[in-house]
Amino acid sequence: MSVCYFDDKYDDKYDCQYEVKKEGIEVTVDYDIDEEIPAINGARTFGSNTEFKKRDILIIDQKTKMNYLLKKAYYYGHSEVFGNPDGGAKTKFFSSYYFKNRSYEKLCDIPHGNNIKKVRVYSNIINEFIGYPSLSRKKTDNEYIIKLKKDTIKQKVEINSNNIKSLVVSDDWKSELSRKNNKIDIRLNGYVEIEMDKSIGYEEVYEYVNELTIFFQLLKPYRFNIDKVMVEINKTFFELCIPMNEIKYNSSHVNSSVKDDLLQFLFKCYTKIPYRNSNNEIRNIPFIVLHTSRNIEDNFLMFYRFIECYYKQQPIKGIKNSFIRYSIENNYKDKEKIQNIENLEREIICLRNHYVHNGYHITNKKLYISFKKIGKKANPKNYRAKNVDFNWIYERTKILYKIVIDIIFREMLQYDNYEFNKHF
Repeated sequence: MSVCYFDDKYDDKYDCQYEVKKEGIEVTVDYDIDEEIPAINGARTFGSNTEFKKRDILIIDQKTKMNYLLKKAYYYGHSEVFGNPDGGAKTKFFSSYYFKNRSYEKLCDIPHGNNIKKVRVYSNIINEFIGYPSLSRKKTDNEYIIKLKKDTIKQKVEINSNNIKSLVVSDDWKSELSRKNNKIDIRLNGYVEIEMDKSIGYEEVYEYVNELTIFFQLLKPYRFNIDKVMVEINKTFFELCIPMNEIKYNSSHVNSSVKDDLLQFLFKCYTKIPYRNSNNEIRNIPFIVLHTSRNIEDNFLMFYRFIECYYKQQPIKGIKNSFIRYSIENNYKDKEKIQNIENLEREIICLRNHYVHNGYHITNKKLYISFKKIGKKANPKNYRAKNVDFNWIYERTKILYKIVIDIIFREMLQYDNYEFNKHF
C-alpha cells in the first residue's frame, strides 16, 4: 500500500492505491471527499454540479521505490462502504501531469511555479545522428575495455529566438547488474536539451515538445519516438510525464530529408518556422506532416488553405488571385507532365469552391469548370469535367501536397535539395 499527501499538508497522510495509465495517473485515496462539501442546516448535499478543488498529490511508494507528484489532480469519483472490516470512504483523483523521482524529498521541493529552465527530450533516434558520445571501447590482446563517461561531449547551437536560448544534443547512460544471470545491462539514451531564456511552467512543456516533434517529423518521418521528458528545476532533473502528440512510430530505416546535420537542421527550423507563437501558415504545418486526415476531401482543403495562406503573405504582384497557378509553376517539380496548367488551376479552384459552398458530394461525377467572364458573358473555355471520382480528386490532391512540401522545404527552410519520405 502506498501513502498520499494533499498539496503541502505533510502532517495528513492517507493510504492509497494508484494506477499509471497512458493518459496519466489514477489514484484511489482512503479519504472522504464529502467532508469538503459545506454543510447547510447540518446536511451535506452532493449532486452533478458539485465541484471539488484540484490539488497536488504526492504519492510515496516504498515497494517500487518510485514517487510521484501529481499536479492539479481532479476529482474522479468516490465510493462508500458501510460495515466492517472494509467500511470507509474512498475518493478517486486523476492527473495527466506528474513528476517522477526516487527521492520524495526532492519532489516536495518543487516550487509551485516550477521555474523550468531546461527540457530534455530523450529518443533513440538522437543516437543515429550523434553516435554514442558517452561510450568508448578499446580492445587489446588481454582486455576489452568499455568506458562510460559521466561528463559527456555535448554539441550546442545558440538559437536566441522565441524563448529558446540554445539547443544541446548528447547522451547519458544507466547500468544495472543482474545477480541472477550475471549480466550487465547498459542503456545509452540520446537527448535534445532545450534551454530557455525565461523559465516556464510544467503545463507549457507540451508546446516545446510538440514543436520538436514537428521538426523531427520533417527530418525523419515516423522515426521520432519519445522515451521520456526530463525537466531541470533548481539544478535537479525530474522526469515529467505529460500528454504528448505522439506519432505513429516506424522502426524501418528512413533517410534524412536533408543533408544538414541535426543541429543545423533544427537551427533552421527554430529560426525560420517556429511553431509556437507563429503565423497561420506555420501553425498549419502539423496538419500537413503529422495529422493528415483519412478523408481525401479534408486533405485537399487543408493543402489548398496552406498554399493560399502562405502565398497571400508574400510580396508578389497579383498573387492573391494567382497563387494556385503560381505554386504549380514554381513549386511542383513535375509540372512538365501537365498538359494544360490553366485547366488544372481552374479544376483545383472549382473543386475547392464546390466543397466549400456545396459540400463533398459531386452529382454524377461531373464538375463544372468555369473561367473568368469576358465582360458579362460566360467564358467559352468553360467545360464540365467528367469522371470526377476518387482517382481524379486524388491526383489533384497529391499535386497540392507536393506543392505544400516544396513550400516548407524550399521556400520556408530554403533547401533546394530535399527528400521527404512521407505520403499523406
